[in-house]
Amino acid sequence: MAEFLSQDEIDALLDIAEQGEDLEGASPLDKVVSKEKNYSIYDFKKPNRITPEQLKAFSTMHDKMLRDFINELSSMLRKLVDVKLTSIEQMTYGEFLLSIPQVTSLNTLSFKPLDGRLVVECNPGISHKIIADLLGSGAVNTSDNIDRELTEIEVEVLEHFYKMFIKIMHKTWGEVTSLNFKIESKDTNANAIQIVSDHEVVLLVVLEIIIDEDSGYFSICYPVSYFESLLDKVVEKVFTENSNRKSSRKRDIKTLIAGAKMEVEAIMAETELSAREILSLKENDVIVFSKNATSSSSTIYINKKEKFSAICGLSNNRKAIQIKANLDKEKQETLDNLRAMREEREVKAKEQAENIRRLLAKKV
Repeated sequence: MAEFLSQDEIDALLDIAEQGEDLEGASPLDKVVSKEKNYSIYDFKKPNRITPEQLKAFSTMHDKMLRDFINELSSMLRKLVDVKLTSIEQMTYGEFLLSIPQVTSLNTLSFKPLDGRLVVECNPGISHKIIADLLGSGAVNTSDNIDRELTEIEVEVLEHFYKMFIKIMHKTWGEVTSLNFKIESKDTNANAIQIVSDHEVVLLVVLEIIIDEDSGYFSICYPVSYFESLLDKVVEKVFTENSNRKSSRKRDIKTLIAGAKMEVEAIMAETELSAREILSLKENDVIVFSKNATSSSSTIYINKKEKFSAICGLSNNRKAIQIKANLDKEKQETLDNLRAMREEREVKAKEQAENIRRLLAKKV
């Protein structure tokens, strides 16, 4: 049999197809599962303290944050802006410092009751545009060197932007735990900010802010040692939200399906006539069926598709049918094929496990 589905896909399809059914002979899968091993090269120079599941949940949380960021920034600048999630990566703090301009806008934030600080950085490509819009000019002076250090006045003006962002952080993290974000320091020199050692692992969230024709990057640097205890909570929150969303969607689909109108026909008997016989039919002619006159059996069709076998009768002086069996052959064939594929893979898994045990026994 052609193997075009994975074991997990087969199991998932069977779970869906068999909902509400009591299948005879269905036994739980053995713990031995046959899977091809996918090996990847591990670079010990690269940090990898965050699991893929945690990284995905962290990304989902910040992706959700973008809507609030866009709304708040658009309201502050009184114009439409766009914010995109560019990347979320694990790296060392030293690598983070090397990834940003040496002269830029940086703020460190505390997040009580947790210890430590995080860094938010708004690079010159967009910080000068935000300042220009906050001051009302709306345009960056083309003769101005954007790689220069910000003046004290510009730093104070840009602080309004950072305070707005803190409100968003409160809302985003407030769904996970209660954290009190507060600006602890401001600087324009990346080398002057040292919240952890250069070898400490951090999670770097990079956003792209687009205002008019200008764009630039805004970075959030989370030291993993301070936030590690919250990552599982982030995973749990995102998983719960996804589960609720799927359940809600499932209910919506069931509601829509439940309201759909379908044609139901009960066929008591059938026969075949030639075209000549049909053309010669006239009033009072009798068509004889091969079915016994005393038989009350019938076949039920749903939207012209054979679905059930039934018995005809009366109920409250009205003609009625009683369903006796499901005739959905297509579904049964699919279930049989999936079971066969699963059984075939179980056999292969056991054979491979036995071969491994024999090899190990020979080495011993």
